[in-house]
Amino acid sequence: MKRCKGESFSSIVFDSDGTKNLFKTIDKNREEFISYLHKIGVSVSHNSHTSFYQNHSTTILTLKTTCFKVDFNDNSVKISPLK
Repeated sequence: MKRCKGESFSSIVFDSDGTKNLFKTIDKNREEFISYLHKIGVSVSHNSHTSFYQNHSTTILTLKTTCFKVDFNDNSVKISPLK
């Protein structure tokens, strides 16, 4: 990993219940986080095809932003993309 520089914008805040585990916090707020990613600019590509009566599908989510700033405090976590 390397350090990212930039200014944060368009933040979202989740309750963290005192935990500092970002993955658990995002998992508990999955739907809201996915909506947030769409708002800041996620690209969605979906491909599906059928061969020999079997369906195959692939969905790829690509973030335009590669760096996020994450701030924890006692009972919440603030996630902000950097530009």
